[in-house]
Amino acid sequence: MEKAELKKDFIVSVSLIVISIVLYATTYTFKRLTTSQIGPQFAPRLVTGLIFALSVVLLTKTIINWKKAKINQAATNVEVVSEEVLDEELIQKTESEQEVPLSSKSKYVLYTLGLILIYIIAMSQIGFLISTSIYLFAQICLFSEKKYWNIPQFAILSIVVSVVTYFSFRYGFNLMLPGGILG
Repeated sequence: MEKAELKKDFIVSVSLIVISIVLYATTYTFKRLTTSQIGPQFAPRLVTGLIFALSVVLLTKTIINWKKAKINQAATNVEVVSEEVLDEELIQKTESEQEVPLSSKSKYVLYTLGLILIYIIAMSQIGFLISTSIYLFAQICLFSEKKYWNIPQFAILSIVVSVVTYFSFRYGFNLMLPGGILG
């Protein structure tokens, strides 16, 4: 891994750890409106806990890779690799192994942020089930290559995940999600 990429991973992981701690702490301000054991703070605490755990994993992995990079850098200072070997390795690298350019990655991040914004607005208007199904379908299409698109499979998956999530929250956790036009 490059030093710049390790630095980005370090910054992101530490930032997400701090954000997850702050968001977890804010769940203590939620008013309990139900008599069930699981209140409105359950899902946010679950999500922030997962974000915290995954951020710790990323931070640990980044630190390990940073140490490996230092060891590799020390080893390369001792032995000199010829340009011919490097050229052969670059030639052997297939197209699927080559990294996606940063501008392309940024484009996907912006599209995802746009989809999330539309999803949030749509949820209050048309409800959880329809807006979540549409959002998941669009997100799956965005992240899969066009030659592998299977529209019926994507649609069924999006609908099933939305329905299972809705009924899990509604009947499993006794939490209401926006009904929208379906009531």
